[in-house]
Amino acid sequence: MRSWIQKHLNIFTIISILSGMLIVMPLLGILFKLGSPSTPEWEHIKTYLLKDYIFNTIGLVLIVAIFAISFGLFSAYIIARYEFKGRKLLAWVLVLPLAIPSYVSAYIYADMTSYTGTITRFFRLLNLNFDLNIMNLWGASLIFALTLYPYVYILALSSLSRQSENYDASAKLLGAKPLRSFLTVTLPLLRPALVAGSLLVILETLNDYGLVHYFNIRVFSFAIFNAWFSLGDVVSAIRLSAYLMVTVFIIILVERMMRGRKRYQMPSKQRTTRRIKPSMKVSLLIYSLIGLLLLFSFIIPVSQMIYHAILTWETTLQHNLFIVSLNTISNGLIAAILIVIIALFMANFNRMKRKSTLSRYWTKVSNLGYAIPGAVIAVSVHLFFVNLDELLTPLYRWINPDSPTLIITMSLFTLIFSYVLRFLSIGYNSIDSQYDKVGDRYTESAYMLGSSRLETLLRIDIPMIYPGIISALILVFIDVMKELPLTLILRPTNYDSLATLVYVYTSNEMIQEASTPSLILIMIASLLIYLITHFKKGVFSHVYEIK
Repeated sequence: MRSWIQKHLNIFTIISILSGMLIVMPLLGILFKLGSPSTPEWEHIKTYLLKDYIFNTIGLVLIVAIFAISFGLFSAYIIARYEFKGRKLLAWVLVLPLAIPSYVSAYIYADMTSYTGTITRFFRLLNLNFDLNIMNLWGASLIFALTLYPYVYILALSSLSRQSENYDASAKLLGAKPLRSFLTVTLPLLRPALVAGSLLVILETLNDYGLVHYFNIRVFSFAIFNAWFSLGDVVSAIRLSAYLMVTVFIIILVERMMRGRKRYQMPSKQRTTRRIKPSMKVSLLIYSLIGLLLLFSFIIPVSQMIYHAILTWETTLQHNLFIVSLNTISNGLIAAILIVIIALFMANFNRMKRKSTLSRYWTKVSNLGYAIPGAVIAVSVHLFFVNLDELLTPLYRWINPDSPTLIITMSLFTLIFSYVLRFLSIGYNSIDSQYDKVGDRYTESAYMLGSSRLETLLRIDIPMIYPGIISALILVFIDVMKELPLTLILRPTNYDSLATLVYVYTSNEMIQEASTPSLILIMIASLLIYLITHFKKGVFSHVYEIK
């Protein structure tokens, strides 16, 4: 028994199991609360509103996925298959729309297409009485696609860059024309990348609250906030959260069933497909189409924000904005560092137990957070810490008779915890993919020479996998900085981040004032995207893989 404990119980196992338990417990709390007695508000939602929530959510994710795949696949194919001037610059510029949160782009376009907006006034100058209304399901879907297509683009470009030219050559020898070769050879090989990218787009769409709230699109994230804050009914929020969790898991399960036992592997030693130098006409067409995509996804929103920021800088560039920016940066750094530390221990735990089914599934369960929308996580974490505070109330009162009861729930700790829960999988996938590249032989050699597990991690593993660690830190920081639903629900009283400050401004119809914090957010994210796309070739492409 003692030898078994010494063999299996170590710092990696302990931290991985404890971290996993802390992550899983709040999510299980939602399932346990489903047995709560029904309320009149829930009966009203179930009778009159639930059907609309379901159909609107399904319609939104389907349209967004189609648009995002179209934009991402087209741009990735152009960059991977054609050689033209400015190709390397465009390759990373096409990732920049990921720096713009969907809700920020929605506020800008809604303002530009309003009665006094830039686009509407331009139409009137041309004597065109054209009423452009984008505040509907189709407008929301297009904005989601324009800001989220880089997920598809990154993975599709990585896959296309590794495809062997033998496949296309064989298709040509068999008489296949370029279109048929693309449809029957290239596209099937791209399936894992397209599915993984579109799944990430769907998860981000389901997570959003700012856009759907502003456009009044009745989907589940809107419904959860409405039930909790407008109706004041936690039971309805819990049940809607459960519906949304089931929807997400069904989407993931359907994808796994469609994949079946299929495996897609690229030959490592074969020459990749050579890029074609296009004619002048084709080059002009490429520049025009890529330019239009960048124009609507990045250039127009950012240009409009810069114009608004110039108009309002005297009222927005105040002491409060500095404090809010500092809050955002500190939240991102703390969450990113914690996630990297936990991910390092979990990745090592999984490496040591690769033949263990239990450890493999435990790691997967612990990394479910990214697949669960922020509104659901917010509900589960809030309920978990409310119950914990109730248990600890006698201790609080023993220390201080006048102590409030919700000490942990109303603290910054709850917010950071929710970030860790939601974004752990990003850090884990980045580090685990880097471990796959370096292999186990150096780590095992260190163990054989008598190094402890922690010493080996610090002296051997970290120097070898530092690109994955840096990728994890940057990507988690970007996602935490942009996150709205979690921050909006779980932030302490009178505490703002850049995301919530933008939401507050726009909720008060102060679109121009929202531009300055939005630009700060976008500039930081754009700089970090540049660093990660130029730091180590190929690092970014593996981080968001669905494992």
